[in-house]
Amino acid sequence: MNIKSFIFATTVSCLLAAPLSAKEKTFYDSKSNIVCIAGNYELLEYGNKFRKVEVSIPQSYSTYTAKQIEETLNSENYGKKILDYLFSYNGSSLSEDRLKDLALQNVLKSDDERASIGVISKDDILKEDYLPILENNYIFIVNTKKGKKRWNVYKVMINKDVLDQVFNSWNDMDKYNQIKVPISFVSSDKAKLIKDIDTKQEILKNKTKRKMAIKVPAFAIRGQVTGRNPFATNIGTIYGLKNCDKVAIYRTKEKNGKMYSSKVSTTRACNVADSTANLYTFAGGQASYKKGDVAVYQPSSNTSIYKTGEYMDHSYGIGLTYDKRIGLSRSGISQYIMLKAGTGIYEIHNKRLYATNTGDVVKSPIYMNAGLGYGLGFEFAHCLEFVPYFMAQWEGLYFANKYESPNATYNDGTKDYHSSNYGKDVWNHAVRVPIGAKFNVNIVYPLQLTLGAEYILNFNLNKIKDDDNTKSNAERFFFDPTGYKRNGLNIYAGLRFNF
Repeated sequence: MNIKSFIFATTVSCLLAAPLSAKEKTFYDSKSNIVCIAGNYELLEYGNKFRKVEVSIPQSYSTYTAKQIEETLNSENYGKKILDYLFSYNGSSLSEDRLKDLALQNVLKSDDERASIGVISKDDILKEDYLPILENNYIFIVNTKKGKKRWNVYKVMINKDVLDQVFNSWNDMDKYNQIKVPISFVSSDKAKLIKDIDTKQEILKNKTKRKMAIKVPAFAIRGQVTGRNPFATNIGTIYGLKNCDKVAIYRTKEKNGKMYSSKVSTTRACNVADSTANLYTFAGGQASYKKGDVAVYQPSSNTSIYKTGEYMDHSYGIGLTYDKRIGLSRSGISQYIMLKAGTGIYEIHNKRLYATNTGDVVKSPIYMNAGLGYGLGFEFAHCLEFVPYFMAQWEGLYFANKYESPNATYNDGTKDYHSSNYGKDVWNHAVRVPIGAKFNVNIVYPLQLTLGAEYILNFNLNKIKDDDNTKSNAERFFFDPTGYKRNGLNIYAGLRFNF
């Protein structure tokens, strides 16, 4: 098979496999702001928009394993008990009152505006909200095994089919009592608790909430877009949000009769208060509080890695830069701590040999550098960032000895290290201060193109004095004859990966 056939076959295979591997689209319903919780609700209550389900879970369950809890919840029919609670079942009748109350709490400002101008009635809003509330019922239990606490989340599997069964048996309680509502394990992890300063009760640490928000989509730290000028959301530190956190904005879409969430933009939080935060857009379109857009916390490390190719005075190198965003202002100014490492060679590297002042013959050098810096990022047009910076670096030039072993040996086979033919590898050390700037341009965020230039001040550390002048080995036999320098302008280009 030739290369063209191979590429064609691979491409076709990928296209055919794509539909099979495609994941179901995530749906952050703008109406599912309420998540109903049974179990250890008090550990979640503070700062979260959860609603307590008054269905008691025995304390003894906290000694079970995650699997045992799931089996017991199903054997004891807790899914049906929670359904009974939501429909206020009293043994002889059902009521929508509790669901109506939850639905009214769940109405977004955008729905109020639609209702006020007659686009949609309040009754329709309530009907639209029933199913999202029913579908967002969970059991949260913290168990202790071997002295270590773990949180466990179980989903109550109420769906449209269950809702239809309820309404079809509204006046027939025998039929209603035949409804089965299974409970399914979702996720589990370590639980770290602290005492709340105000209530003095134990609650989950914010770090635990953030981890849980990643593992359980329904528990995602999320809220509403509350304004455009300034761009803001109604989630803050009490929900686990921190300054510089990545927040994606989603808008509800529909395809083939199925609702899903489409990402509108990628933002980062700034000016974060207890229950509010400003957002700054790094990619995407304009979010809107009138369209019920949802702000959802996304896990990120606020770090970036740059992979660049560099050119400086007849030398070619590659660089690897790591930066950490440590601050973000409302106007989109980021502060960065930067770490960089690089290596490179001079042109015609393998063909150039140089004689040192000690008679050694060495090759054209390989250079290596590493350093620490600080930069400010100024965001423009939500797709371009200008970053001036400065760094302090160490750089070493490594001149490899042309002769890898001495020619002379003693009769006993040992090497003659005093042979005039035996040379030594040479190192030259310097301190450098690059002062520069770079542009980061969105390709498909979080992937960016980076272009930059820096002026480098070089301070040589390998000075040796002779009768005529003061020069390092490197200056004497390499930089002087070639005229090349390790100070001056360095330009580079490459890719930036944001995490």
